[in-house]
Amino acid sequence: MDVLAKHGIEPETVVSQEADEVVVDFFIPASCDFFKGHFPEIQLIPAVGQVEIVVYFANKYFGWSKFMETAKRVKFTSPVRPDSKLRLRLKKNEEKHSVTFKLSTQDEQKFYSNGSFVLAK
Repeated sequence: MDVLAKHGIEPETVVSQEADEVVVDFFIPASCDFFKGHFPEIQLIPAVGQVEIVVYFANKYFGWSKFMETAKRVKFTSPVRPDSKLRLRLKKNEEKHSVTFKLSTQDEQKFYSNGSFVLAK
């Protein structure tokens, strides 16, 4: 079972894809287990959930099957709420074995998180 199915996230749609960059749209329903229990009074996806999603897509589209070794300049600027339509932009740097990301609304008018990380070699 892949990460999306495990957490109840609907499959993604590829908006664009090149050798070193991919953009995907996906929907996170209110039933996603990331929303359960983090903040009982306010449902949002915790930072660790956002990172898990980013690493999953980096591994899937760039062919890396490793875990995140180091995070750099990661910022969480707005909470991801239930029933959100999201866009994730990923760009890899093969030499540094790193990925930069931006998580936003699908129209890219609101950003939720961004940063970069290095995957273990």
